[in-house]
Amino acid sequence: MEDDMEWKGKYKSEILMVCHMDAQEMHKIGAISDKEMREYDRDCLVQEPEMAYGAKITPKTEYAAAPHK
Repeated sequence: MEDDMEWKGKYKSEILMVCHMDAQEMHKIGAISDKEMREYDRDCLVQEPEMAYGAKITPKTEYAAAPHK
């Protein structure tokens, strides 16, 4: 029963764990790029860890234009 719960805490759901594991295998053989793998990380993982193939993922920050004087 413990094996059924291995996704909790790391992945958003069990099905996303399977998707992410498949993506990792595709990334290893070069079928998907680093950028695509980071997208899988963002979509599947609870937290966005620092990965060996790229920098830590951070959300995009939108900056408001500074008022002109």
